Amino acid sequence: MRKILIVGGGYAGFYTAKKLEKHLRRGEAEVTMVDPLPYMTYQPFLPEVAAGSVEPRHAVVPHRRHLRHTKVVTAKVTKVDHATKTAELTPPVGDPWTIEYDTIVMTAGAVSRTFPIPGVADQAIGLKTIEEAASIRDRMTENFVKASTMPPARSATGC
Repeated sequence: MRKILIVGGGYAGFYTAKKLEKHLRRGEAEVTMVDPLPYMTYQPFLPEVAAGSVEPRHAVVPHRRHLRHTKVVTAKVTKVDHATKTAELTPPVGDPWTIEYDTIVMTAGAVSRTFPIPGVADQAIGLKTIEEAASIRDRMTENFVKASTMPPARSATGC
């Protein structure tokens, strides 16, 4: 049976697997999708998650719930050898292992860009993942709580 490996479970990887499930006949190919996260994030909803108007669980699509015929592996692809058609997978816990493929689809995505401004990379929170959006929301909530307990400001005229 033909082995198809999809690297990345974001929008491109998820919908590639979804379309393959729809168009391949049973037993025609074994589809495996590898991503470090067990879900796809709808990134356009991240500002709403940060603002608190959408719950984080409503901005993600669990891979295993929606890909019934795709083998979903929660790991990182740390090496690809096109000559031998193998890929090394590294799980969050445990030792790496190698799998074989006939066809590979690379949809690994991108990372947040940081600007060369001192302190930004250390202090700022990106807006690329659901965890970052929830962290922004939590930080804003903490700051509103802190602000609500501050004494009233004095005006410049002393009133």
